[in-house]
Amino acid sequence: MRIMPLNLIKKELQNLKSPLYRNSIYISLASFTTALAGFLFWAIAARLYLAEEVGVASAVVSALNLTFQLSMLGMNFAIIRFYPKYKERAVGSALAITSVASVLFSVTYGLIMMSSGSFEDFGWKFFGVFVLFSVIGTIYNVLYTYSIARRRAEHSFLQSLLFAGRFLFLFLPVSLGAMGIVSSFGLGLLLGLGYAVFIVSIPEIRLDRKFIKEALRFSLGNYLANIANIAPNYLMPTLVLSMLGKKETAYFYMAFAIGNLILFVPNAINTSFFVEGSHGLKNIKATLKKAIAFSYAYLAVATVAVWLLGGFVLRFFGEEYVNGLPLLKLMVLGGFFVVVVNFSITILNIQKRVKKIVIINTLKAVLFLGLSYLLVPRMGIVGVGWGWIVSHSCLSLILFWNHFDHIKHLKHLNY
Repeated sequence: MRIMPLNLIKKELQNLKSPLYRNSIYISLASFTTALAGFLFWAIAARLYLAEEVGVASAVVSALNLTFQLSMLGMNFAIIRFYPKYKERAVGSALAITSVASVLFSVTYGLIMMSSGSFEDFGWKFFGVFVLFSVIGTIYNVLYTYSIARRRAEHSFLQSLLFAGRFLFLFLPVSLGAMGIVSSFGLGLLLGLGYAVFIVSIPEIRLDRKFIKEALRFSLGNYLANIANIAPNYLMPTLVLSMLGKKETAYFYMAFAIGNLILFVPNAINTSFFVEGSHGLKNIKATLKKAIAFSYAYLAVATVAVWLLGGFVLRFFGEEYVNGLPLLKLMVLGGFFVVVVNFSITILNIQKRVKKIVIINTLKAVLFLGLSYLLVPRMGIVGVGWGWIVSHSCLSLILFWNHFDHIKHLKHLNY
C-alpha cells in the first residue's frame, strides 16, 4: 500500500532527530539569523551614521562579500562532497587553498578601490583592514561548511548567531565614520571565527595531494556554476534601476530579498540532503522524496502567509513598499519550481556530474536575465517575477525529462 504524502510527513515528524532533518533545522536557523541580522545591522547603521558613510561602507562590505565568494573556489561544495572520504584532510587543504586565494583577491580588489576617489582618503590602514577581514571571512566560511559536512550544523548556527551580534559594535566606533561600520562587520566575523576555532577546533592546515587531485575539477566546476547562479542576483538591481528608476528599484529590492529569504528552509533541506547523499545513503530515492515533501509543505504554508501577511511585512519598510507585493507573490510561487531545479543540481553534485551543473546554472542565468530584460519595460518589476517563474519552470521540465531514469534508479548510484 502506498503511503500518501500527508501520512509520510506525519511519519517523518516523529523522526526529526535524524541527521537530514536535524542539519536542515540548524542550517535554516543559521540562514534566517544571517538574513535578519543583515537587515538589523544596516537599519541601525542608518540611524547612527551619515548617509554618505553608510553608502561607502555598504560598497566596502559588498566588496568583502564578493571576495569571500571568489576566494572559496568552490571548496565549500568539495568539503561536503568529499569529507566522508578524506575527513579533516579535505578541510585542511581547503583552508590552505582558500586563504591564499583570499589574500590574492583582496589585495587586487583593495588596490582597485584605493585607486578610486571614494576611498583615497582612507589611506593604507584601510587596505590592510580590508585584506585582513577578507581572510577572516574566508576562513569563517570554510569552518562554517566544515560543521555542516560533519553533520554538526548546530555549530554553524552558533557561528551565525555570534556573527549576528556585529550590530552591537556599531555603537562604539561612530566617530570613525564608514570605517566604524566596516570594522563592526569584521569584528562580527571575528566573533564567529573565534567560536569555530576554540569550540569546534581547526584542522591542520596542509595540502593533501589526493584530495586536491580528486576535488579540484569538482570544486572549480561548482565555482563556475555558483558564479552563474548568483550573477542574476547581483545584476538584477542594476537592470531594474536602469529601466525603471530609483523608487521602483527600492520596491523591487525589498520584495526580491524577502522572496529569497522565504526559500531558506528548502535550501537548508537541500544542503542537508547533499550532506547525507555524500555520506552514502542506502536508499537515496526515499530520502529525496521526504526532503521534497517537507520543502513543498513549507512552501504551501509560506504561500498562504504571503497572501495574507505579505503587505503587512512590506509596509514595515514604508507604506509605499507594498507596491512590491505582486512580485513577492510571484517569487513564492516560483519557489515550487526552484525546489525541483535545486534538488536536481544536488543529485548531479552527488554523481559528480559538474559540467551539467555549469550548463544548467548558466542557462538559468541567461533565461532569467533575458526574460526580465524583455518584460520589465512592459510590466514593471512584476516582469522580474514572471522571468523568475518561467525560467525555473522551463528548467524544471527539461531536468525532469532528461533525468527521469536517473531519478527512478537513484538507489543504485555509486558514491
